[in-house]
Amino acid sequence: MRKTAVRNCKTTVNLLSLILAGLIGLYLLGASACQSGNLESDASGSPTLMTTAAPTDAVTSATTEPADTTAASSSGISTETGAAPGALLNPLTGEPLLRPESAGQRPVAVMINNIKKALPQIGVSQADLIYEMEVEGGITRLMAVFADVAAIPELGSIRSARHNYIDYAGGLDAVLVHIGASYAAVEQFASQDATHIELGNYPAAYWRDAAWQKERGKEHSVKTSGEKLTALWADGSFRTTLRDGQKPAFRFNGDFQAAAGSDANQITVPYSNYVTATFTYNAERRQYAKGEFGAAQIDQATGEPLRFTNVFLLQTTISSYEGTILRNADLSGGQGFYLSGGRYQPITWRKGAAADPFVFTRADGSELTVNTGKSYIGIISSSRAIRFDS
Repeated sequence: MRKTAVRNCKTTVNLLSLILAGLIGLYLLGASACQSGNLESDASGSPTLMTTAAPTDAVTSATTEPADTTAASSSGISTETGAAPGALLNPLTGEPLLRPESAGQRPVAVMINNIKKALPQIGVSQADLIYEMEVEGGITRLMAVFADVAAIPELGSIRSARHNYIDYAGGLDAVLVHIGASYAAVEQFASQDATHIELGNYPAAYWRDAAWQKERGKEHSVKTSGEKLTALWADGSFRTTLRDGQKPAFRFNGDFQAAAGSDANQITVPYSNYVTATFTYNAERRQYAKGEFGAAQIDQATGEPLRFTNVFLLQTTISSYEGTILRNADLSGGQGFYLSGGRYQPITWRKGAAADPFVFTRADGSELTVNTGKSYIGIISSSRAIRFDS
């Protein structure tokens, strides 16, 4: 009887051990899925966030280490770049984060309208980093990037995504926010499983400004804000922290250094026959003010022009996308210019795949270091001549 009881006890213990091991395995499997960044699907099989709904205005025709710098880590921690030791730094600007709790958070990249009828924009001057390129018909579109979703002000007008901007956002591990998309962007979102937020699927995440809708048209009236987007950030349906190994946008200087080259106080950048951007240097501010359409590019919220400490003008081949009016930029690499401190220098750049960041190098092949502050990156056709005036 005693041997039987012991045998039964051991059997029970073994059974309990198997059950416990199974439960642990299920828990680990669930945790791994949550951390993978993959989207959960609803009963219909559609993602619960970042779905690619029918576009609202789709186009149908269509390793040298710098001696004096330390780049911010993906968590935003750095001991140099002029900040206090141990300061948490913005990975897009190199400046101290206003909200330390945002360290290690994925940036937010928002598609911004940039045609005459939609000006002035609002909130764009608060972006940490702005990209611009021609998209179709000579028009350009901006992508305003913020390191902290909660820091996004009233922002607009927001427009549809274009496929090259998915690559720009991908290099920063940013979440792309838009309303509508070209067919090429829809296809790329799907093929790359790119994290994005289609505002048309989330009415609570945006609004239409009544005055803008009346004066500019419905398609030019969409706005959002950090408060509205933060609600989506908190729903847990996509990864909100930076991927492992993600680098900051640039390597930052410890002290302010003008670009190593010739004077550049007035720069003219012809994106197309429709859009010509200008950059005018202010020595007191140590910033460039942006203009377009023959006037300063103003933020309606401040009445002031968009200003940047660093300006990158990257030249490449821009051609028709699959025979349509959409434009496609070759992002494998090329030549360009870096402007800061009233001077400019030639640089070489490369990117590559969607998740690859831009890498900027000097003429001698060493990695470029840049000043802390807001930056602008323009992607321009190599066939267009950029003018530098002292």
